[in-house]
Amino acid sequence: MQFQYRAKDRQGKFVEGQSEGDSALVVRQRLRSQGLFALSVIAIQSRSSAPKLLSKKVRIKASPFVSAKLGRVKTSDLIVALSQLSIMCQSGDDLAEALNTVANQCPVPRLQRVLLDTYQDVSQGLKFSAALAKHPSVFNESMVAALAAGEQAGRIVDVFERTTRMMRKDQSLRSSMIAMLMYPAVLCAITSVVICSMLFFVLPQFATIFRDMDRAVPPLTNILLSLGSGLRENWIGIALVAGTVVVSGIGTRKHPRVQRVFDHALLNAFIIKSSMRALITGRVFRLLGTMLENGVPLLDSIRLCRKATRNSLFREMFEKVEQEILRGEGMSQTLVDATFLPAGAAHMISTGERTGKLPAVLQSVGEYFENEGERRLRTLVKMLEPAIIIGLGGVVAVVVLSIILPLLDVTTASR
Repeated sequence: MQFQYRAKDRQGKFVEGQSEGDSALVVRQRLRSQGLFALSVIAIQSRSSAPKLLSKKVRIKASPFVSAKLGRVKTSDLIVALSQLSIMCQSGDDLAEALNTVANQCPVPRLQRVLLDTYQDVSQGLKFSAALAKHPSVFNESMVAALAAGEQAGRIVDVFERTTRMMRKDQSLRSSMIAMLMYPAVLCAITSVVICSMLFFVLPQFATIFRDMDRAVPPLTNILLSLGSGLRENWIGIALVAGTVVVSGIGTRKHPRVQRVFDHALLNAFIIKSSMRALITGRVFRLLGTMLENGVPLLDSIRLCRKATRNSLFREMFEKVEQEILRGEGMSQTLVDATFLPAGAAHMISTGERTGKLPAVLQSVGEYFENEGERRLRTLVKMLEPAIIIGLGGVVAVVVLSIILPLLDVTTASR
């Protein structure tokens, strides 16, 4: 069988030609023994062999692909697999052999199945990016586009490194945000449990005591007793109403108007707007800069960034940027008009666009604002922690005093 290959030698020069072999894997191994790094190996189909090859592809598609029963692929597991591929390719291993090795060592069943299917497709001559595109639930469009551009330019190892670095940064940012918000969330949960326990179990006991004493209770105590009694008697209806509100909120959250209101509030709320603006701006601009560095065309990079961001205001901004580029204009004016971007971001990107260093500037701007947003969020959480403690402590104190004070009055009167 004849194969058309494109490879790169040790000096970084591209080499193209044809080679004969039983499979694409044999050709890749031969190229590697000659000191060449295979970028693509594609079978040359003749008219007589076309039906045979087509039937072979059908059999590959019919092989057991990813099943939902195998579980989902975590981002951390995908980062480990891509990092291993990057290191092995940097060491000079052939991409197909690296895929086979990583797949056999992968402890996650679903990711292992995906990697083995990708290895089979690459061994049959399919491009690596095209093989990954068959699994959109694991490899998103941005990653596939970046790897396709890297294959075309012969820089797939560099793309691997940039992609894994970006994914590690995203995971680190997500983990730090969860860690920052964990303490206030646990504190609120524990306080809620304590208050509910007092309303459902403690107050009924004291209600009986106050009734037996035949004395008037203070207004605050009476309010809490009535609240506890109402919650106990109607807790099923309250739970149903709360569940309906939550489900309705989740359903309407996807509606365009509701989503726009929510996104506008996220970027303009007095307390969190500075941190949220910086975090989202840093995320999308770092992604855009990484894709441009990987060789993805500017227009495709903007479209992929628009799909990747969940905030409707940023999506609208990228739509305007796309229209400006299609008209032959720059992207800086649209960024300047976007009032939700942090101060200085549009000016720095305009400078990078004017000097021809847009990819590097976008990455620098993205990393700066991500770090700035994380710092501001950490400061905000530190400021909110004592406020939450004081507020929840005040609520618990009111509940306790509403019970203790009437008992003290009774004790004093009995003396």
